[in-house]
Amino acid sequence: LLKQSFVFEDSNIVGYVQLLVDEDNNQLLVGARDSLFSLSLNDLQSLQNTSWQADDLTKKTCMHKGQTEYDCFNFVKVLLHHDHVRSGEPKDAVFACGTNAYRPTCTWRLANNLSEILEEVTGVGRTPYSPDYNSTAIITKDGNFYGATVIDITARDPAIYRSIGEKTHLRTVQYNSKWLNEPDFVSSYEIGEFVYFIFRESAVEYINCGKRIYSRIARVCKTDRGGGLLLNENWTTYFKARLNCSLPGEYPFYFDEIQSTFYLEEEEQLYAVFTTPESSIAGSAVCVYSLEAFNKSFTGDFKYQDSPRSAWERHVNSNPLTQCPVEKDTSKRSFVDEEGENKQSIMAQKYQMMDNSVQPMATTPLLVGLNERWTHVVVDNILGKNGVMYKVLFVTTDDGKLKKMLQLPNVENACLIEEIKIVPNGEPKPVKAMKLYAKDGSIFISTFQHILKFPVHRCDRFKDIDLCLNAKDPYCGWNTVEGKCGPPPSNQPSVHFWMQSIDGCPIVEHPVDGGWSNWTEWTKCTQVGGDPTTGDCLCRSRSCDNPRPVFGGRKCYGHSIEVTNCTTHGQWTAWSEWSQCSQSCGSTAVQWRQRYCSNPPPRFGGRECMGDHKEEEYCKGQKPCPTPPIQSNWTQWTEWTQCTSNCNGGIQNRRRSCVEPPPGQEQKPCLGNQQEWRMCNTFVCEDIDKMTPWTPWVVTNRTKGGYFQERFRFVCRASVPSQDLIKTQLMNSPTQFCLNNGGSCYDSGEIGRTIDTFSPIDRYLRKYCKHRKRLFKQFCKCRTLGIFLVCQKCSLG
Repeated sequence: LLKQSFVFEDSNIVGYVQLLVDEDNNQLLVGARDSLFSLSLNDLQSLQNTSWQADDLTKKTCMHKGQTEYDCFNFVKVLLHHDHVRSGEPKDAVFACGTNAYRPTCTWRLANNLSEILEEVTGVGRTPYSPDYNSTAIITKDGNFYGATVIDITARDPAIYRSIGEKTHLRTVQYNSKWLNEPDFVSSYEIGEFVYFIFRESAVEYINCGKRIYSRIARVCKTDRGGGLLLNENWTTYFKARLNCSLPGEYPFYFDEIQSTFYLEEEEQLYAVFTTPESSIAGSAVCVYSLEAFNKSFTGDFKYQDSPRSAWERHVNSNPLTQCPVEKDTSKRSFVDEEGENKQSIMAQKYQMMDNSVQPMATTPLLVGLNERWTHVVVDNILGKNGVMYKVLFVTTDDGKLKKMLQLPNVENACLIEEIKIVPNGEPKPVKAMKLYAKDGSIFISTFQHILKFPVHRCDRFKDIDLCLNAKDPYCGWNTVEGKCGPPPSNQPSVHFWMQSIDGCPIVEHPVDGGWSNWTEWTKCTQVGGDPTTGDCLCRSRSCDNPRPVFGGRKCYGHSIEVTNCTTHGQWTAWSEWSQCSQSCGSTAVQWRQRYCSNPPPRFGGRECMGDHKEEEYCKGQKPCPTPPIQSNWTQWTEWTQCTSNCNGGIQNRRRSCVEPPPGQEQKPCLGNQQEWRMCNTFVCEDIDKMTPWTPWVVTNRTKGGYFQERFRFVCRASVPSQDLIKTQLMNSPTQFCLNNGGSCYDSGEIGRTIDTFSPIDRYLRKYCKHRKRLFKQFCKCRTLGIFLVCQKCSLG
């Protein structure tokens, strides 16, 4: 079935999860532990995940009061869809209540945005303190909240309570076992002018030894406004009756504990699941009740006990409540006249239990399950080919199965169409909630940590026309055009090419070939046989029950169990033969033998072999080895000699000697060289400059006013150690000008600073510069500036 379903998984989907189909917003709302989820109605994709946790202080206080850590979460117990009108304009909203770590809290939230809180109110009287307590709640069309739960932390004060709305807040009488006696609330419905509550409780009228649980239905008027002096804040229209679901006989067998209900509004019928007590042999049943049966019981006589020591007796109901107080009456009292008020208040205070049980529509239950415990039921109306409306029941079990039943018209008992596993093999997890979405032909189911959506039919599993028609499934028929089994085309069962024949229960004698279920998860399994080399394996299984082969059908082909990754402990092979000795002589020769951890080798976590994989021993009977020759040895190396060159690369060497053993013994020569060489000072020699002394002054030119003279010196430069490779280069020679007759001499710089424009030297220099530019370029660019001669120094050419 999981192949055809959609699955949503979350670790907070635990306990009694609340499901709410919100068709207007195309979402499935899920109330879980510490979370509110919005899932797509189509495929359960998460639309919104809203965290709703109790704060740290509230959790600590809860645990300090002795509660377990599990109980100190916030479990959502109420999830209702209704307009919120307190903030002015009505808003499409959701009313959610949670245990909130033993501090019940309720919030109004936008239906299309669960994280937006419109209002927060107390949850006392609307949701229980503990997640283990059952409760039920509805909001009526006029906006009043009706809840049934325990309203104290010790769970000693159960109540059916009206709050949140314009009407008077009313409840059942406190600490009165005749009103409520340790109830477990199951469901509630608004039907006409009444609100009905279904629950199970300890039967106060059971006077034999021990305790007995009875199933009840109670109702109150929506217009009840409480009593006057008596029952001032209590119901005056509260009555309850026993729900009978039993196998008839001289001593009827009762299914006393109601578990779930489904109200079919079109037919005004209530379908209810009952079970035997937990301490009894497992058994379940589904009974169907009409609204007329409810009215008959509630307008009948009372069952009354005058005192605790008295027996329960029938008391005539002289004034049956056939009509609720008038809604338009603004008085607080339920009845206008004082006499009517007093009479009703006295009757309400005295009588709560009806004498006649509510009887089902048939004398026997519609469904009976032996050795099974059923948990939920939903009912769908399906129009068949012949225009008849069929009822299909879906019943879940506490071990994760779904039974699909057909209720034929005018037939007391229902037919089993199919039984489906909704959880994998090996996971007997009970169903915690179930909702029918008839418009989409889907069912939503809550199991441990999962929300499932699957179709109401599986017509495609019937591969031929006989199987399809013999299944008697109202959802299925044979399409002669397409040649397959399926739902009516375009939801029109009357078309001529869609065939269906439902004239009884399914014909199961038709051969059905077996089909495998899904494989279970891999789990550890133990090998048998006592072999010490074996350990655990991983195993998985499947069963031939999807469907089972019946009436000559073929059995499933293949294996029902797969085994893999079997742990194997390593074992040694036998020892090998001893090897040859490591040497042919001498007492130190050894031989060995080996074994290997491969008989079998360790696999999938198996133990390694214990012990050594190799054994050695000295060889026995070996002849002594001849004395080996003595090895000659080298002395230490001498120091390296001085490098033959200081630069540009030289050579060094060092030596050693071979020391031989004394004469008369066999010897081995030294191995290697007696002398070693290596390069040294491989760096390039630096350039060396050396200047010669100055030469004497030499006259180079004479003039009328004086003469020029020069002197010279040379530089020697070498980049090698040897002076034979020195290169020579003429350096610039200085020049000076000397005056005749032993006058002063001036170098080129001093001449520029001492020129007199009116002296003969000036005229001489002009003339000289003009004709001897090559010799004295430093004064060859002269010009007159006023009375001054300006010359530019030039370099010597």
